[in-house]
Amino acid sequence: MNRIILGFCSILASMPLLAANQFDQLHALEQQHQREVAAAAAEQARQAAAEQARLAEQRRVEQRRQQEAQRLADNRASALRKEKQAEEQRLRSRDEKYEDQLRAMELESRQLELQARRAVTERTDDYIDADLNEQAARTDVLQSGADATRNLALGNKALLEDTGKAEVNRSNRIFGD
Repeated sequence: MNRIILGFCSILASMPLLAANQFDQLHALEQQHQREVAAAAAEQARQAAAEQARLAEQRRVEQRRQQEAQRLADNRASALRKEKQAEEQRLRSRDEKYEDQLRAMELESRQLELQARRAVTERTDDYIDADLNEQAARTDVLQSGADATRNLALGNKALLEDTGKAEVNRSNRIFGD
């Protein structure tokens, strides 16, 4: 029993050590738990920061992509505007060339008409002379027609007179005058 008593005493004597040891263990467990909580919070904060950084990078990439798309759209619109302006300029130039050609043709036509009028004016005397010559020729034709008609009439008259004289002579011969 001595041994039991001695064991019991030693247990009782070690109880404060066990209690202190349990308190230390509990304190150590709590500190371990606090470290784990802190580590979990730190990991969660790190993950949140990484997620924010990833989202920020995604936004930057999306913004760059949108800026690039906008730049390409602006370039396309600019190219289309330039192409349209070039086409309008080409059409304007073509219209202007056509109008210039029309004006040149009209001017040339007017110049030719003016030259024709000048030629007519310069040759007015020749035209007057030609008209007078034509009228003189007509007059000569009329005069020669009249002369021919008169000559025929005179010839017929002379023929009739001679025929009449011959008849008179013949009838004088027949009747013996």
